[in-house]
Amino acid sequence: MQMKIFGIFLFACAVFAFPQAFVNVENFGGIPNDGAFDDAALAAAFDEAVATRASGVFLPAGRWQFEKSIQVPRGLVLKGSYTRPHVAERRDLEGGGTTIECFVGKNADIENQPWNYPSCVYLIGSATLEGVNLVYPEQTDPLFPVPYSWTVFCNNDYDAEQVPVESARCGVVNSTFVNSYAGIYMGWTSNDHWISGVNMAAFKKGILVDGVTSLGVMENVNIHNQYSWAFYGILASDNQRTGQLAERDLKNLTGIEFHRADWGWLSNVFVIYANRGFVFGKSLFAADSSQWEAGTRALPALDFVNSGCDLCHVAIQADYINTGIGVNFTNGNFLGSILMGDSCYGTLRFSNSSFSFAVSHEGFEQFRVGKHATMQISNSEILTFPNGVRRFRGHVFENRGILQVSNSVLAVPNTLGLEMENFAHLRTDSSGVSTFQSVVARGPAFLSEVLGQGRVRTAAMEHQNFTAEMPYNPPQ
Repeated sequence: MQMKIFGIFLFACAVFAFPQAFVNVENFGGIPNDGAFDDAALAAAFDEAVATRASGVFLPAGRWQFEKSIQVPRGLVLKGSYTRPHVAERRDLEGGGTTIECFVGKNADIENQPWNYPSCVYLIGSATLEGVNLVYPEQTDPLFPVPYSWTVFCNNDYDAEQVPVESARCGVVNSTFVNSYAGIYMGWTSNDHWISGVNMAAFKKGILVDGVTSLGVMENVNIHNQYSWAFYGILASDNQRTGQLAERDLKNLTGIEFHRADWGWLSNVFVIYANRGFVFGKSLFAADSSQWEAGTRALPALDFVNSGCDLCHVAIQADYINTGIGVNFTNGNFLGSILMGDSCYGTLRFSNSSFSFAVSHEGFEQFRVGKHATMQISNSEILTFPNGVRRFRGHVFENRGILQVSNSVLAVPNTLGLEMENFAHLRTDSSGVSTFQSVVARGPAFLSEVLGQGRVRTAAMEHQNFTAEMPYNPPQ
């Protein structure tokens, strides 16, 4: 008898003392796939989740329409049916998976005070969005998209006097952005943010991080227009239409912008087809900028592993970088220019990486180092495709600052039978200092130009000619 009573007591504790994991929006009148707005049902479900201390609200598989912005309360999760990164195929968008249809934020100006325009989802105080597709049904023309506000907006919480009261610490997990104009905005003091398992097609900007003063994590993120194909009925074999999307992105898209980011870890992060892949700059909105240019404070300090930019005009644009830690890439892959501006005083480091100039810019360099910047490349391979050489008026390297290349291969493929008199690997300008050590030049022998008071130092350099019997023509 005592055992029976004790068992009932344990059962009661399990039912009444412990919170439920997730509140199902269907229990509050939400109906998927009915074409009606589900704002009231979702708000009621969140109220219940807060009252019962549940983990969050669950949106089952289906299409869910929301007329207004979704507000995910502090510490809660808005969870869909997906448990891993996914590609939203037609059947998913028709209700086979959890799809949130967004209707807010049309004709927004994302460059100026983006918080003045309603986003599809707001994450407040450690809130998380997980396992959903996000789609704009009214964004019907992929070649001429309408400007919309940021799809997911994460900023710190404010009191009535607009004073920050806590860091945002938001998360976006295992979700697909189908046709966002601008994807994820991690705003001021979005500290300890977690972006994991995100696939995204974006028209203008993918992700923006600014005002982060504590560690942030970004992993398994892929920005590519292929995640919009199913929505627009485009087949992978339709080279004309996929080519049009690629051309659009090469003109308009910025993959990921990092502004104030005091520290961050990133792995398996890729941008494919973009005008600019990764951009590093100073804060867009910070009042204190006294140490931006020469100091170490409040500038991007980031470590990347297994990441890169494929088929981009500019793979990396670094206007401002932390002068101590810098920005570091390991096992990277970059097809596009690497540009460091004269405003950059920091260091950009690459190791065990590969580079190619696959998307040509006539008259542009593959690498450019500004007069205050430092670029270090080690244990890497650098390919350049000068498109017939005669029309190629740029250089592989244009250096006005400090350039250090070591233990690497520098190759110019497809040079058999081409006249190379207009080609030079390196131009060191102004007071730039360039050092090349233990580098093998394949194709033409290493050639440099020195202007002004620039300096070039080489050591243990080797040259390997191509021959008809031993060409060096990797896949393009």
